[in-house]
Amino acid sequence: MKGSIIGFDPDTETGAISADDGQRYDFAAADLVTPVTPKPRDLVEFTPDEGNATAIRVVEPAYEPPSWGSFYFSARGRISRSQYWLRFVVPIFTAVVILRLAAFVHGETRSDSGVFLLLLNLLYLASLWPGTATLVKRIHDRNKSGWLVLLLHIPFALAITVAVVALAEVAAHNIHAGNQWADLGAVLFGAVGIVGIWFFVDFSCMRGTVGANRYGPDPVPRR
Repeated sequence: MKGSIIGFDPDTETGAISADDGQRYDFAAADLVTPVTPKPRDLVEFTPDEGNATAIRVVEPAYEPPSWGSFYFSARGRISRSQYWLRFVVPIFTAVVILRLAAFVHGETRSDSGVFLLLLNLLYLASLWPGTATLVKRIHDRNKSGWLVLLLHIPFALAITVAVVALAEVAAHNIHAGNQWADLGAVLFGAVGIVGIWFFVDFSCMRGTVGANRYGPDPVPRR
């Protein structure tokens, strides 16, 4: 039978399981087949025996939410859609909107920038790695390799590089060469847009793997 750990007291080495049949089963540490200390919400398989659980095997450890540092700077593990949106996308989007509005009210422009546009650019730079790390964990949640993020980053980096070259050619009055580089840049930005739509739908909107996958336990609590 399957169930989840309700709790475990390491002092008495006893605990309880809420089983899929709706019943509660008590157990002792000696009934554990796997040599681990069970934690609340660990998923287990066991043999029921008159209100007790025996031959208990942990089949999926409980998900442990990442710390602040791990969430923003580590590419390991999984995060859910709600974690991604509420802890990264919404805060960053809100900060960008506030800084842009402040810059507008303050009369700042690209040609005449001030403190708010400076802070906005610093925010963009500071969020580069956290944005990558959180996106990789969302890709992991979909049970796909985090290296897929390169399909978005490499064309974007190339597009920016080509755009800079095009502007340099135009500034040097090489209009024909500048237009050719600009056409290539447009193609690359188009590719970034297509990949970006895929990433948004797949990794921002879709539910991750139900249950554990090769990157860790399911971040969505088991109902």
